[in-house]
Amino acid sequence: MHPERIAVFFPCHSLDDFPTWLDEPEADELLAAWTAAWHPALISAVGAAPGWASAEVPPTGSAAILGIVPPACDERFAAMLDMAGLAGSQFVRQAHGHRSTIDAARAALGEQGVVVGGDTPLDADFQALGLAWLLAELLARRMRSSISGVVDDFSAAAVAAAGAAVAGDEPAARAKLGECFAALEATRSHYYPVEVWLVDLVLVAASTLGGRLAGELESPVPLGLVITGELLERLARDAPGLLERVRAGVAAGSIEIVGGRSDATPVDWQLLETLGASFDRGQAICRELLGTAPTTFGQCTGGSSAFLPQVLAARGYRGAIWNLFDGTPLPDPAASRIRWQGQDGSCIDALARVPLDARAAGTILQLAEKIGDAMDHDHSCIVAFAHYAGTASPWFALLRRLASWTTLLGRFVTPATLFAETEHAGLLADFAADAFPPTLPPDGCSAAGDLVGDRVAAAAAEARALAPPPPRLAACVPEAPASPAGPPAMRPAGGVWRAITGGFRRSRAHDEARLVLENALLEVAVHPRTGGLLSLRSPEGRANRLSQALAVRTTRPAPPVGAAWESVDERAEYSRMVAERIDRESDTCLVSRGALVAASGARLGTFTQRLTLVGTLPLVVLDIDLALDRPLTGPLFEAHVACRFAWNENDDIDLFRSLHGEAIATERTRFTAPHFLELRSAGNRASADHVLIATGGLPWHVRSSPHTVDSVLVGPGVSRASRRLALGLGIVAPRPVALSLTADQSSFRIAAGTTP
Repeated sequence: MHPERIAVFFPCHSLDDFPTWLDEPEADELLAAWTAAWHPALISAVGAAPGWASAEVPPTGSAAILGIVPPACDERFAAMLDMAGLAGSQFVRQAHGHRSTIDAARAALGEQGVVVGGDTPLDADFQALGLAWLLAELLARRMRSSISGVVDDFSAAAVAAAGAAVAGDEPAARAKLGECFAALEATRSHYYPVEVWLVDLVLVAASTLGGRLAGELESPVPLGLVITGELLERLARDAPGLLERVRAGVAAGSIEIVGGRSDATPVDWQLLETLGASFDRGQAICRELLGTAPTTFGQCTGGSSAFLPQVLAARGYRGAIWNLFDGTPLPDPAASRIRWQGQDGSCIDALARVPLDARAAGTILQLAEKIGDAMDHDHSCIVAFAHYAGTASPWFALLRRLASWTTLLGRFVTPATLFAETEHAGLLADFAADAFPPTLPPDGCSAAGDLVGDRVAAAAAEARALAPPPPRLAACVPEAPASPAGPPAMRPAGGVWRAITGGFRRSRAHDEARLVLENALLEVAVHPRTGGLLSLRSPEGRANRLSQALAVRTTRPAPPVGAAWESVDERAEYSRMVAERIDRESDTCLVSRGALVAASGARLGTFTQRLTLVGTLPLVVLDIDLALDRPLTGPLFEAHVACRFAWNENDDIDLFRSLHGEAIATERTRFTAPHFLELRSAGNRASADHVLIATGGLPWHVRSSPHTVDSVLVGPGVSRASRRLALGLGIVAPRPVALSLTADQSSFRIAAGTTP
């Protein structure tokens, strides 16, 4: 018996409960079964466009069918088929994949004596037509409408197109296919006649510069290539022919370069000058190789910053891709299209909705729902997709082909076209600088090499080009009051404050005086038992502003299943700093030597810590040499050596961290501050009360308690290291001081008026 229709069995009772929630293998199987049914040879042989049936309900009627059952539905289909089979019907079951489903369907029709044609050049277009029908129906239902009014005309045109394709009449087949797509597109005007924009973002990595990228350049719709200047240079060197194709696409407007930076160094690790230089270099590369500079910024990784709009606006950018593609969570602007305002008031357009994953079959199943949500909630209906070159699913390739025929689901455009056509449509959005997450080592990864040391070296190289000349350093600190000639007088330290000081009580005056350094603007005292900084204060004031100690931080194993849960920070354990010798090398220098001792009493390593006053300035340099008995293991934030700074828990203190060389208030527990930290009395902006911690390039810090900050000195895998920091009071301009320290220690001393 000749089948009269093709039915694909879905795991739902109606399209109102179509399973957009299927996991990836099941979604892939369902799409493979559905698109296989739209092969022109099958449509022509049966003489009808495919439809769907419920795998939950037995098929009814006397007409024979060609049934295609996705493997995920086979078990429930078999249960109901035993109760009500159809005479003369043929069923394709347990066929995995698109190709095997088509072959099985051909074989099933052959058993019925039906002559089935072969493959045609338009097979992929018919698959795209089938996908268009399914998504059109799902979108119409999502918007409380239906496409039932075009079903008859659509089906007749689809059968005619299939017959022409099998007969080899490609022009006629294309004409009829055009009628089919047009009929579906007309249905959208009934429920949402407004423009829908689709954006395809292709991410380029070093591993995708060859054939994978070449495949993306065959796309029938416009796309944006997210790429750095360094990768463009590599493409020009290794695949000049491919670069020519990119250049031609850019000239034709079908490809837009999204990017502009020369590298992908994390944004928050860089000063604004260095970040700007990266953009200038990247734009120069694009002009040289492609004849034009990017006007849309985007990057795969490297974090983001509230300062970016001013950097972009100054370089002629028109828009930006808000999201990153490495899992970094950015602040949610709650809109797909925004006007991103920076710290200086500069604004730039941004595409802010999280892109859909073009690699996933589930993305296609959920597409009608996502478009419907955008129609309901956004002023501009925009849906973006993202994927690394060569990794998109075959279903996304069908979506591209579908979009080359019709704007049923929207129109693919480059980001530049999107921003031009939606100008002034975005909602104004601005965010505090601390709202953007800092770039930290992954929690689940152990350090490979000296991560901290590498970052310190990179910060030093950056600062060397930007640090102020030595004569300017004195202008960054308050002037010292007039004082009698001669060396600074030594006097006993004031009251002792218990923070990380080990409970030290007042010692004899002469012992205490031996451990104090002082000039007209600063007084520092060393703890006699730990060798750390006991107090930092002004000579006129009695209040201790800061204490410091070294410690090895380790983390207890997680509690067993069923036990009370403890966070990683709750399981932290810190060693003790035990001074074995404290020497006064001069009136301006104290040196502590000793051991880092675990709570069990085991020695973990040794330290040498040198405190040196910087001339007559309210600055003291902190030189630290560490030697661990064995390297630490584990994630960096769970196993490291810390320089711990503490302040009085009764003081209301705001913590500021450096970002691009600027001081920003932070509430974070883990953050970057490669140049300096500042402690400011809440509500008091007088610089005389500020405590400066020049971090000397140390990138990562942890606020381990409300009144304690740990600067990570050494991470896992490292047994020896030397680090230099500086502490100061009342510093008027912290940035030049911090850069001078980070860039070149000898110039730091010369600027202070001391011997290098």
